[in-house]
Amino acid sequence: MFRFVLCVFLSVFCFVSNYDISKMPKGLLTPTCVANYYQIFIRRAMPPRYYQYFHEILEGGDLPSYNMKTSYRWRIVGGRRISIEDAPYQVMYGKYCGGALLAPHWVITAAHCKDQQTYVYAGSTLRSQTVPYTICAHFVHPLWNTSNLHSHDYDYQLLLLELPIPVSSVARPIAIGTESDDEPGNMVSVSGWGHLHYKKSKMQEYLYRVSVPIMSHSECKEMPDGKYSNITPRMFCAGYLNGTKDSCQGDSGGPVVYNAKLIGLVSYGVGCAAPMQPGVYSNVPMGRDWIRSVTGLPL
Repeated sequence: MFRFVLCVFLSVFCFVSNYDISKMPKGLLTPTCVANYYQIFIRRAMPPRYYQYFHEILEGGDLPSYNMKTSYRWRIVGGRRISIEDAPYQVMYGKYCGGALLAPHWVITAAHCKDQQTYVYAGSTLRSQTVPYTICAHFVHPLWNTSNLHSHDYDYQLLLLELPIPVSSVARPIAIGTESDDEPGNMVSVSGWGHLHYKKSKMQEYLYRVSVPIMSHSECKEMPDGKYSNITPRMFCAGYLNGTKDSCQGDSGGPVVYNAKLIGLVSYGVGCAAPMQPGVYSNVPMGRDWIRSVTGLPL
């Protein structure tokens, strides 16, 4: 019965939002999940936001220091640990990808992390102590892996949770930035539990963070490795020409933050922290309309 009802809901959703029915969302069909779908896609009912976004709790106080425009000490590859309270929007998708909390019921991660995981983990600096939350459904961007320009174009995936993640100092949604935030030279922070060295380590127990500068599209496309020549407007590059600081394996789908707002997701790279091989990130503000159409959130 629940499977039938959910299929009806999803068919309506696909019709209303022009979502490719061949890419219908996957997930669990529990009664709570069906109720969530009903509220979002049939009633289009979203309760008033009762929580503050991450940037709102920093405004007027810690925001200038959070931007890290002059601090280069944070990095994932060979770097220093941070507390989850420094990045409470950070979650894990499964045990080997990252993600960002957009709302208590919603997480965004990378499409290339696939749609086969059952849980999102949140609420702790320590990877082993994060709390699991059941995923109702996976919404992969309908244009993912269909572009003739690049295999990682439209690298977006939204996750609807069965139960909301309680908002607190260790779990807080993050707002989405603007399309102009990917200006070359802006310092962005990337966090995750991923590897510290390419193919020489493993997922980390503690959360790490790196600060790297955004690179211009033209400069990135000129990198000697051919995997950069076809980046699209849904992507941006960030890193140092001499390497040393970067995201790495296991950080995929994790948040890229500027001015305490989400502007990117870890998409792909060539090795980790190697010279002339910056990281490539999905541009989240470019996907804002799709995110709105799926979640109903007033982003």
